[in-house]
Amino acid sequence: MLSYTGASGQGAWNTERLSYNDFYGAIGWKGENSDFTFSTVYFAQRDQYDESNLEGEDEDPPGQVESLLLNNYKHCKTCFNPASGLNEYNADLWLFQGIYNYYLDQDTTISARAYGQLLKRYRYFNVEGENPLAAETSFNPFIDGDEVFIPEGVMEGRLREYDNFGTELRTELANRPFLFGMAQNLQMGVRYEYNSFTDQNILGQQGRILDGFDTNGLTFFHRKHEANAVSAFVQTDISVNDNLNIVPGARLDHYRITRKTLALPGEDDEEFDECPGGAFGGEECVVIEDFSGNQYTESFDKTHVLPGIAFAYGFGRQDAPMTLGSKSLGPVTMEKPTFANTLYGGYHRGLTMGVLREAAFPPGDEIGNNFQLGVRSTAVKGITFDVAGFHQNIQDYQIKGSTTDVAGNNVYSLINEVHVNGFEAYGRLDTRPYTGWTLNPYLEGSFTLADNKIQDGYNEDGESVAGNYVPEVPREFAYLTVGIESLKGWNASVSWTYRGSFYTDENNTPFGGDPEGENGEVPSVWLLSARANYTIPKTNMAVFVSGQNLTDELYITDREDGVKPGIGRTLMAGARLKW
Repeated sequence: MLSYTGASGQGAWNTERLSYNDFYGAIGWKGENSDFTFSTVYFAQRDQYDESNLEGEDEDPPGQVESLLLNNYKHCKTCFNPASGLNEYNADLWLFQGIYNYYLDQDTTISARAYGQLLKRYRYFNVEGENPLAAETSFNPFIDGDEVFIPEGVMEGRLREYDNFGTELRTELANRPFLFGMAQNLQMGVRYEYNSFTDQNILGQQGRILDGFDTNGLTFFHRKHEANAVSAFVQTDISVNDNLNIVPGARLDHYRITRKTLALPGEDDEEFDECPGGAFGGEECVVIEDFSGNQYTESFDKTHVLPGIAFAYGFGRQDAPMTLGSKSLGPVTMEKPTFANTLYGGYHRGLTMGVLREAAFPPGDEIGNNFQLGVRSTAVKGITFDVAGFHQNIQDYQIKGSTTDVAGNNVYSLINEVHVNGFEAYGRLDTRPYTGWTLNPYLEGSFTLADNKIQDGYNEDGESVAGNYVPEVPREFAYLTVGIESLKGWNASVSWTYRGSFYTDENNTPFGGDPEGENGEVPSVWLLSARANYTIPKTNMAVFVSGQNLTDELYITDREDGVKPGIGRTLMAGARLKW
């Protein structure tokens, strides 16, 4: 099998152009008792993109930066950063995987897998918004003792490479006896994985444009990480009776991580009207203090056991007749009956490892205890619904601050305990079961409520933030669709999406409360979208058209490194042909 996918599109800012080329290939064979597949992917990302956004100054009046975005700059990044069109985000990704399955019998399977990833992701941007093309000199940044001196008109590169390789062995033992005459499907496996991550920041020469995968420059931040991990799991699907299945299981994770620091800047940078000591001919410059070129290595290892259990209980038997044309073939015969209603739920313990780019080493691990209980049903003609309530209790919850450190890395911190209570609901009403028409007008919607609160935690000043909302988590999310489907091969729909407001910081800074615009509330927004497609009769061709944010709503989508607008009106049309 071979496939290619490519895309190119406009981003949220006027300078953003997002594009990629994706190549996939696979080859395999199948025998009587085994099969093997090898697949590979090459993905090339080439973006005119920059993570920094609109920021204000400390002395700006409240709300000014938000007002500038919404009333003046809108999607125009070159209006406040003329050289932002030079900034790039480039990535080359290789993936490969080999899977071998051996079938001892119809109930016993052994699977072996080997896989790997090679990712090179380089990003370049102009420092402090200055234009390299406007530089009249060509000074090089330099390090003097514990200070880094950076002239105006310099580009910075963040060079990151991620490689990982792994292998795993799994087995499934189906239809095995369990206690008291019950049956079970037993699964177990073990995996080893190696990861490496290289993180390096460079500064180019004054007036020089960094692009592509350029590595020439002054290194002022450099760290290398390695991880070796072993994981194992076991779970079993127990059929208690025709109505009830219970799935208990557990996972073991053990990993060792090593971090080597080769160059590390301090916490603060200072911008001078005139570079001290007459450097760069007395030009303006930026000075990074407390730089260290001392090399040192740190490591740690951890072990976690993560249990879980789930269940599904079906009731209201639903043996739908199978038809061929207009002739009924009678009830479908299955090993277990199908049900119009299912009550489901469970508990699992989850792990998210700490971000390793931070100064704190080892970082804390985010451990979550997650509970869910829900019901889904098709018992009423033409109506499908699914409602589930959930509770999450998360310890050492990681939050990514809206600011970056002097090396440009996102700043993470931990909240001692976070609770999220809520529910998710989905429903769909189809009219065709009632009308028998060839047309099927329908109504579909979903709603999520996530009442998220910090139970125990402190901000950078040591003040309690208990009772505040969790950063970056909207409390409500809704999606409503009105559409029509036709048996003649066309359908169309209109959708409204609602994303509730949220805060970007643990202090829950109000809208306009941060002069720089990086902390504060991101207001809620309604967005309108639509889509339609048509399959041409007696052909294998379908044509389609879709539109997002049709009203061209101007709204704030986040405050990541400054306020950023959401993507404006976006239209897409195309055709799909099979042969």
